[in-house]
Amino acid sequence: MSPRRAAGHALRRPALRLVSGLAAALAVVTVLAGCAGSSDGPVPTASASPSAVAQATGKPGGTLELVTSAMPSGDPGWAVTTADQVLARLVSRTLYAYPPDPDIDKTVIPRPDLAAGAPQVSDNGKVIRVRLSSAARWDTPVPRRVIAPDVARGIKRLCAPPTPSPLRGYFAATIVGFTDYCTALFTKPIDQVKDFIEGESPAGIQVINDTDIAFHLIEPVNDFVEVLALPAAAPVPYEALDYLPNSPDYLANLVSDGPYRITGSTGGTYMLSRNEEWNSHSDFIRRATEGPDHIRIHTGVDPATAQAQIEAGDADMTLDAAVPLDRAAALLQAGDPRLSVPTTGSTMLLAVARHGPAAALDDLTVRETLATCIDRISVVKALGGPPFATAATQLLQPTMTGYSPLDPFPTPSGAGDATRCGQGLANAPGAPVSTLTLLTSDSPRDAAVASALAETFAKAGVKLDVQARAAADFAAAAVSPLAQTWDLALTTLTPLWFGDAGRTVFQPLLDPNWVGQRPVDGGYDTRDVLATMGVALRAGTETLRAGAWADLEATVLRDVAVIPLAVVAEPRMHSSSVLSFTLVPSLGTGDPTGVSLGPA
Repeated sequence: MSPRRAAGHALRRPALRLVSGLAAALAVVTVLAGCAGSSDGPVPTASASPSAVAQATGKPGGTLELVTSAMPSGDPGWAVTTADQVLARLVSRTLYAYPPDPDIDKTVIPRPDLAAGAPQVSDNGKVIRVRLSSAARWDTPVPRRVIAPDVARGIKRLCAPPTPSPLRGYFAATIVGFTDYCTALFTKPIDQVKDFIEGESPAGIQVINDTDIAFHLIEPVNDFVEVLALPAAAPVPYEALDYLPNSPDYLANLVSDGPYRITGSTGGTYMLSRNEEWNSHSDFIRRATEGPDHIRIHTGVDPATAQAQIEAGDADMTLDAAVPLDRAAALLQAGDPRLSVPTTGSTMLLAVARHGPAAALDDLTVRETLATCIDRISVVKALGGPPFATAATQLLQPTMTGYSPLDPFPTPSGAGDATRCGQGLANAPGAPVSTLTLLTSDSPRDAAVASALAETFAKAGVKLDVQARAAADFAAAAVSPLAQTWDLALTTLTPLWFGDAGRTVFQPLLDPNWVGQRPVDGGYDTRDVLATMGVALRAGTETLRAGAWADLEATVLRDVAVIPLAVVAEPRMHSSSVLSFTLVPSLGTGDPTGVSLGPA
């Protein structure tokens, strides 16, 4: 490995919070100037081939060694996994983004990235106008500015065939005409897609000029900045339309506007070097001026091997893999400072079917009894125990707007109530419930949790019939509420952001009209819940918003639409050479653009 040492510290201006309703224009850089006045009407309109793999020079900054099982495509529109999002962080920018900060309350609030400041909002809340900074550049043979048409292009191509982005639902749910546009785009032959994207636009995406873009919303919402902070809202250059989205060709011809660019690959190793067109003075999210000059990404590395390489100092961080739990427990016990365990994570839950084999689950009293059957202590143990898993009786996490401790069906020590469970299910209206079918994926983690649940239900005299499916088969069965072959489905909900996060927690789970990725569908009647969601999304103050999200959560949990089990936190490891390792909840790991390198 090349010699490495820490780089100097660049000055950073303080970031200010974007407040509710998007109406207050507190900006990190300059306040938006010259924007059109508030209105509820329309806003006036006004590749080179990669070189051979670069070799680290050993100059200050050094080379960050990353390992991963497989190289992501680098396409931000399809950035769903941790690996996807980490690579996107290196080579792409968004209008808004989440900064690395040791204070978790600060790192869950989106800040301006490509945007020059907070957005301007019309009086009726339905038009959101964003001005771009003029400093960002594409790393093209003849460098050019990142402009508003690039932002529009990035969002429009989310529905491109053959496999549209799993993140398109956030835009379909908010932007006028986006669903119709997607339908039209997806039905186009591949050879017509490029011209359609360049020539047509949803009614709700309006390019005003090179600097300004406006979004016309179906209804006012107070979380649109969070939507614009998704990697899926990243601009893409017109060169990207020459390649299938999320494909090896996209990766091979990737054009960067982030702090790093891909300079080549050989033997499964990709080299990234500093992007000379990236302007550190206009990027208040990524501290790359303090970081490595080069990044090598080694592919084909399984989690156990990755862990061994990091501990030996032969690698610095993983792009995707968490620390294997048995090793994480040993490192935690030893107090190893290289181990980081986040306080946010994914929520594992049981969805309760309303149209499954056990017809009695359509009765609220039976579902209330069912909620007392769960031994969360055994579930947490199956997941590795604290701090890698903690018992959860709700879906909102402590960093989220509307969170307030809630346990509608408490049991002694959270270990379930076998007596109440057994008696209640045996006396269910119509017929006793003696068997329940549990749908799970075939992952080892799900198998461990299913085994713990089966033991718990057996104590209450109920057999849990476990149906383990491969990932694709699980997804098909889990979202077919009118043809359910299961009573309970074990699934994981991973929020895409962790501050004002009600939408990303509840809408993919509960909205029957949601498009794109969703965890499961139990067939729950969501009319009242969706009405409350609308209230939360339109609330003008944080207090009102928090109250509405708390009410929505209480309704869902007391109706026993789902039964939360645990929050699962994935431990991350970095080498001794990595300094300033900071977990960013929306990434799911440490921010590689925020680290610096020093002596091991």
